[in-house]
Amino acid sequence: MSSLNFSPLVPVIDANVCVGNHHTGPSPCQSPAQLLEEMDFHGVRRAVIYHAQGEQISPTDGNLYLEDWLDGEGRLIPQWSVAPVDTSMKQIAELHSQGRAKSARLHDCQSAGLPFLPWGYDDLLSFLSEAGIPLWIPLMYVEVDHLVTTLKAYPDLRTVLIGAHYTHALVVRGLLDASPHAVLELSRYEPIGEVEALVDRFGADRFTYGSWYPRYAMGPILFYLHHTRMSKEDLAMICAGNTERLLGLTEGT
Repeated sequence: MSSLNFSPLVPVIDANVCVGNHHTGPSPCQSPAQLLEEMDFHGVRRAVIYHAQGEQISPTDGNLYLEDWLDGEGRLIPQWSVAPVDTSMKQIAELHSQGRAKSARLHDCQSAGLPFLPWGYDDLLSFLSEAGIPLWIPLMYVEVDHLVTTLKAYPDLRTVLIGAHYTHALVVRGLLDASPHAVLELSRYEPIGEVEALVDRFGADRFTYGSWYPRYAMGPILFYLHHTRMSKEDLAMICAGNTERLLGLTEGT
């Protein structure tokens, strides 16, 4: 019988972790120390974190709460929520001026009636493009046709598409073809054999590991990636290298 123990073969950065309590319930991790313990259990070296309150309640308040989650070791990398409104734009511009805005995350404006189209997002997406700040986009908060239209209008905008599900299997290839600077985060991409097929077609640099913890467990997709037929070099890119590249990270930054 093979061992049930698992340790990653390559360095790992989780590109998609939520912290703080959501309005639907408390988080299983109530402190940075508890989150770091969970990461250590799975062999995750660093994590890109955003605050739950920034997702659907208030991007500016969520970002203020996020400050309390930043550990002194730099293992927890802040991701700032953004929306195309003046208060949020001012906040992200200030963070950028401080050299702290390595990435941004799209607030759910669709539920408030604003579609993800250039006429509603031009100021924000133009700023992010010019500043070189990559934008994480949860796929459930945008319409796919709006997403393609808007990304074509901002060809210099680097994006990470989050939460692709097996229900997106028919559109993923079109999305990646139409958006050459987009990277697909793999927390929910479960179709059997599809990760290998996508890597063969688009290259390993178009994909990144994220767990979307605690929405999902941190370990399963990481375990799955280690049991594909990808090379160790491709695995290393997906598990950490591509996130490091997107965020401009070097060891200790």
